[in-house]
Amino acid sequence: MWIRLSVILFALALQASFPARNTQTLRQRYGQPVSETFLIRPGVVVSASYGASGSTCELVISPKEPNGDMIKRWPGSDTIDYKLLGEIEDELVPEPEGGKYKMGSFLNITCLPDNDCQGASTDWENIVMYRNAGEAGARYEVIQWKRDECSHKT
Repeated sequence: MWIRLSVILFALALQASFPARNTQTLRQRYGQPVSETFLIRPGVVVSASYGASGSTCELVISPKEPNGDMIKRWPGSDTIDYKLLGEIEDELVPEPEGGKYKMGSFLNITCLPDNDCQGASTDWENIVMYRNAGEAGARYEVIQWKRDECSHKT
């Protein structure tokens, strides 16, 4: 009997020591995610961040690095073709979702060390979009919703 009890306790302790082994164990332990990353095209990912109600607050569309790193920018990174990025935008945020177009602007900012902050920003009634420009395409794009529950300033 002590052997069975020891085996059961060991199995429970082993399971509890690996809470991040899959999505189910993470959700059981910590609840619903505040962000997720999805492979939406070969070599392209979108990272979604959510508000308290579960509504999307921010999307970051970027190339998927071969080693799995996904960040907004990195030196020498791949780019996403502008036409493909437009298709992805239309898929993720259909025109009515953004609301009425307000204003667009070009950004020509110097960011050291790689001087990679040029891009364009468009302001809509419900969202703000920033596209970081590369020579052959966009390095990444950020779409932020103007919702009260979204903690960032748009």
